[in-house]
Amino acid sequence: MKNIIKFLALFLIVSCKAQTPVIDISQSELGLPNGYYMKDIYNLLNPFEGVYQYTNGNTLLKIVLVKKIQQYNGKYYEDLIIGEYQYIENGIEKINTLNQINTVYSNQIIHKIDGNLLINNNARISPCTDCLPNEKRLLASIMDPISKKYADLIMRRTSENNQEIMKIVITHPSAGPYIESEGPGLAFSLPLGQLTLIKQ
Repeated sequence: MKNIIKFLALFLIVSCKAQTPVIDISQSELGLPNGYYMKDIYNLLNPFEGVYQYTNGNTLLKIVLVKKIQQYNGKYYEDLIIGEYQYIENGIEKINTLNQINTVYSNQIIHKIDGNLLINNNARISPCTDCLPNEKRLLASIMDPISKKYADLIMRRTSENNQEIMKIVITHPSAGPYIESEGPGLAFSLPLGQLTLIKQ
C-alpha cells in the first residue's frame, strides 16, 4: 500500500510539472499555453540587482532594483527585475517611491520599474557600440507617477576604474510615444537620454 501511495504522489508531481512548461527568459514563449514559467535559468538578471545613484550638482537619481522569481502576471509566471526610485531635480524632490520597494503586489509589474527582456548589443531599440559581443542589457519600463506615463529604461552593467556602474538610457517606448493613461497631460518628469549611475 505504501508503494502505491508513493507511486501516486510521484505521478501527481510529475504530471503537474509536465503541464507547466519552464522556458528560459531568452526564449520565445509563442505558442505556449497560459501558465508557463519564464525562468531566469542562467541568472542573467542577478547582476542588475542593487542600489545605483547618479549625482550631478543638486540633481540626483537613485534606483533600487530587486529580482523577483516566479511572479504570476495573470497569464504566466516569470522572473523579473522590479524597482523603485528617487528623483531630485535642482534640489527639489520630484519623485520618491523607494518606500514601495518591499510592497508585494498581486502583479509585480505595478512597481515603477519592471522588466526582464534581455537585449544584445545590436538591438534595434538601442544599439551599443562599446558592448562586448555576447553582453546582455536589460530592457525594462519606468513609470512616472506624476504624469502617469511610461518610458523604456535600458540598463547596462559594467565597471570603470574598479567601480561598478550602470549606464542607463531613458527613452520613448519602442512602440511610439509615451504610453499615457489619461491623455496628453503632464510631461514625463525624468530626463530622457543616457546617465551613468554608481553602484552603492
